Parts: sequence; structure tokens; C-alpha cells
Amino acid sequence: MITIKQLEAFYWSAELAGLEAAAARLNTTQSAISKRLQELESVLGFELFDRSRRRAQLTPRGEELLSHAKEMIDLRTRIMDMSKVHPVAPRTLRLGVTELTALTWLPQLIQRIRGSHPGVTLEPVVDTSAHLIESLKSGGLDMVVVPDAFRDPQFDIVPLDSVEYSWMCNPTYLKESAPLPLRELTNYTIIGQLNASGLGMIMKRWLTDNRVNIDSTLSSSNLTALASLTMSGMGISYLPRKIFEANITSGQLSVIHTTPAIPRIPYVIVNQKVDADDFLRFVISVAVDTCDFNRVLPNYFSVR
Repeated sequence: MITIKQLEAFYWSAELAGLEAAAARLNTTQSAISKRLQELESVLGFELFDRSRRRAQLTPRGEELLSHAKEMIDLRTRIMDMSKVHPVAPRTLRLGVTELTALTWLPQLIQRIRGSHPGVTLEPVVDTSAHLIESLKSGGLDMVVVPDAFRDPQFDIVPLDSVEYSWMCNPTYLKESAPLPLRELTNYTIIGQLNASGLGMIMKRWLTDNRVNIDSTLSSSNLTALASLTMSGMGISYLPRKIFEANITSGQLSVIHTTPAIPRIPYVIVNQKVDADDFLRFVISVAVDTCDFNRVLPNYFSVR
């Protein structure tokens, strides 16, 4: 018999490119993941991964199974969501997110909410985190997903996950491969987030704490624009590492290692305390479970 646990082990090992990451995602051990994969291959009668290479890759049959495994896991998730669902009168959920969430796990969150509450109208809004917080305060949004840069007594704040950011540039802009003292970045143009960005606020505080004052800057609130400027050789930027892994591998971007390195950036979901009800609490629980900043939309930042 094929089990959901075996399919989960296979799916997350493929999605996260490794047994260790899959084990962390499923809150188990690497040996348990390996055992489930072996059991699944034994039942199916074919190999799922080509283990002859340095990094295991999916076989053609493994690629074929991956979409089926995702369908099974999504169906199981929707069934489990039914146990948490209470009848909800027709309503609109206004959810604010920054571009990073929109490019990673927002589609999966919307799919799960629609599956459990088909009568709810969803209105996602993508904007800078500071603008989202202001809209939340004024009642224009029900909840927002933002970097953990905003604290207010009127808010309920639930942690989601943290994101790895790295300094990056076009390989021709800075050819130094050895780690740089953080203060040496002041010799270069830094492409950063505008003040309306929670990420920009966190980075500015961190740089100030490390006695680094950046004078030569280009600014944008748009991740695509930041990436384009960086790949064009206009300067150095801090970008989410996982999103741009393919661009690093292709040679479009190179990673600059600094001492100290950028700390992981925590993200949270925020709502007004007075607005909290069973439905919002359900959505928050689904968001916590769905949150995955490593899930990149296919071919968004294409390698050209």
C-alpha cells in the first residue's frame, strides 16, 4: 500500500531538494524520510531519484509522479481543513501581502481558503508593508503578512517563518570572492527598499546597529525592479536567497559574503484584535500551515 506519509516524503524531498529539508518540513528524521522513499520505490517498482549524480535528481518517472503526489497531498489537506471549518455567512476577506508572499505561497493559501469556504470572496492586495499596515489600521484590510517590523497594542501578531536574505550583485560589479567586512559596503552603491518597506526598516536598524551608514543608494519598493537593477550591474542589493538561486547558478548574480551576515528576516501575520473571530483565526491557522517562502512560482525570475 502507498501511504500519505510516503508521498509527503517524496514530494517534499523533491520540492526542497534534499532529505534533510524534507525531514525538517515534516518534523521527522532524515532516516525516516529515507525509509519512506525506499518503501515507496519498492511498492511502485521504479526509482524516483537518480542517485548517480552529486545531487539526487528526479527520474522521468519521478517527475511524472510528482504532480500526482501534490494532488493527493492537496486533497488530504482540504479534507483535514473540513474539521476546522465552521459555517460562515457570505463575507469578503481582504488580505494584504508583500511581493515576496505573492510570489511564493499566496496561491496555495487562496486555494485552501476557497476549498474550505467557497462562499467567501477573497480580495488579495499586494503593496509595501508600511502601506499595508496603514490600511489595516484604517479598516481597509482584515489581515496582512509583513516583515516583523511593526508593533502596536491594537494588533494580534502571529509568527510565520523567517527568510534568508543575501547581498548580491552582477558578477562583473564586484569580483572580490573573499568575505567582506560589512563596513566596506559603504564603498559601493546599495540598491535597497524604500522607507515604506518593513524589510527596509529592519535592514536600516541592523546596519545602524553595526555602525554602517549607507550614503550611495538606489531605492525601490518593487522586488522585480530591485532584481533587475542588481542584475544589470547597478550596485549591490539584499535579495531573498531562495528566490534567486537559479540566477546565482546561471551566473547572473553572485553572492557577497559579509561579516557579519544579514540575519534571517522574520515574517508575521497581523490583524486588529477587535476584528478577530472564528473565521479569521481559521485563516491564520491555515496561513501558518501553508507559509513556505521557498515555494517559488515557476519561471518568474527566468534565467535569460
